[in-house]
Amino acid sequence: MISNTNIFGVTPMKSVTDEIINSVSNNDVFGVKYPLYDKNNSAKGIFIKTKGFELVKSELRQFIKTERGERVMLPNFGLSLKRFLFEPITEDLIISMKKEIIIGVNNYLPSVRILRLDILKSDKAQGFGLPGLMIRLLVASKLSEQQSELSISL
Repeated sequence: MISNTNIFGVTPMKSVTDEIINSVSNNDVFGVKYPLYDKNNSAKGIFIKTKGFELVKSELRQFIKTERGERVMLPNFGLSLKRFLFEPITEDLIISMKKEIIIGVNNYLPSVRILRLDILKSDKAQGFGLPGLMIRLLVASKLSEQQSELSISL
């Protein structure tokens, strides 16, 4: 239970604190959908809220796309996958990438279960026409039985 809640340095009234604490149940945890802007539906704007398994997938996309050291106040958040981009794709490289992804997800996203992890050559990296890598995951939430396949290009 939260004993003290500050909003911009000001202690709120007890009624506001109670409302905040009691309004969120385990099923109503919201977060920001990633990517931040939905180019297919500009009416939604940026910073769209999401919850449930969509939130789990958004957190996973954000974690994989964040380079370690990029996040303020969380220097170990993210993965150091860019160092693998211009290396020859060997079995050792794929094992190293898989190990980095699995350890990172276990440390920072405890609600995610990786059921399958494939690393493939990609024809186009980020739309620049350069060779790259594709991470294909089959993931499930530890909180529900939902599963989904994600493909992320590097």
